[in-house]
Amino acid sequence: MMQVTPPPEPQIEQWNWSPWVRQFVTVALVVACVYALTLLGPILSILIITFLLSFLIFVPSRLIAKYTRLNYTGSVLVVFLIILLLIFLLVLVIAPNVAQVSRTVGTGLSNELKTFEQSVRDWDPTTSAYNYSVLGLFQIDITPIASQIREALLATDPQAAAGIAQQAIINNIPSLDVGQIVSTATQVITSLIGTFTTFFSTLFLGLFLSLLILLELPAYQNSILSSGSAPFQRDIRLIGVKTMNVWQGFFRGQLLLAIIIGVITFLQLILMGVSGALAISIIVAVISLIPTIGGIIALVPLGLVPLLQGSSVFTQMAHGTFALLVVGVNLVISQFIWNVVAPKIMGDAVSLPLPVIIIGIIVGTALGGALGAFLIVPILGTARVIVIYLMAKVRQRDPFPGEEMPQFESLSKL
Repeated sequence: MMQVTPPPEPQIEQWNWSPWVRQFVTVALVVACVYALTLLGPILSILIITFLLSFLIFVPSRLIAKYTRLNYTGSVLVVFLIILLLIFLLVLVIAPNVAQVSRTVGTGLSNELKTFEQSVRDWDPTTSAYNYSVLGLFQIDITPIASQIREALLATDPQAAAGIAQQAIINNIPSLDVGQIVSTATQVITSLIGTFTTFFSTLFLGLFLSLLILLELPAYQNSILSSGSAPFQRDIRLIGVKTMNVWQGFFRGQLLLAIIIGVITFLQLILMGVSGALAISIIVAVISLIPTIGGIIALVPLGLVPLLQGSSVFTQMAHGTFALLVVGVNLVISQFIWNVVAPKIMGDAVSLPLPVIIIGIIVGTALGGALGAFLIVPILGTARVIVIYLMAKVRQRDPFPGEEMPQFESLSKL
């Protein structure tokens, strides 16, 4: 039986662009992409949060799909639900401790006010001036206002006492604008509420967008891995692997450092008798995630409660002195961690010199605030990978000498 050969398909003539047209279109696309990036400014924080959450969900999802019977889609949904549960549990754990810290601060202010009131009552204006001790650090002479406050406290008529106290404020602080103070306080409270609302709305929107991206990721992966020649695929895959190593190494190192700092801070506060040790240590650990400058910023909440409440162990020590002691001890510990322990943990995750990292953090803070300071190190590490690749291509050299093309696992088959 003779085999019938099908007729050849007709060749369709294709019109190709000239070199200058291709160059013009390439430049136009680059300009259009840069302009599009400038339009993303209002939603940049949402995009960054979405990227971070996508990365953090993708890594465990791939491992679960690889080593269990769950497929990739099921693993993404499981990790997503676990993150929602962890957020809920974290709120349940932190909320009581934050309330305890708030009560501690309020109690400290109340006790300070009562101590001041009693000292003014016991003070004799005829024998000496009234020097007020500011948290045990230094003293200031407030004799004029203290004498009028004492007169108000000793007055038997409440209306007269209120009038004397008001007159003392007017006489000694003539520029005080009560309306402006109330307005400023209202603005601060409104700003704090707006900040928390924006944070949680951005977080949950980022979670939703990251879920959609990860569910569609297998289709994107198949499209990328099936396009281009073998040398092109080798370059793309090696760049992807090296970039993934930068981000994974950065997140592992930062998470481990935050845990170490949080645990050591908690033990320090417990041993030194500071109230609300758990909440303070969690806050310090989270703030310490900001590279290099995070440890310095974390000293602010660390010293607030000791400054107002004092210690249950060093009861005879002045609050200000004790706060300085707590901050000083933690500063020594954190500097040891960042300068001795951190390099061993981070290793070659980003392979950048310290001056470049510090300058990058300053620029990242100016452009993106705390989020920019946090992300600038892995961004610089990624930029380093890309720049090395481009420089090698310009010199017509192999960017990855001796390295073979890595084999990617198709997510749709996991």
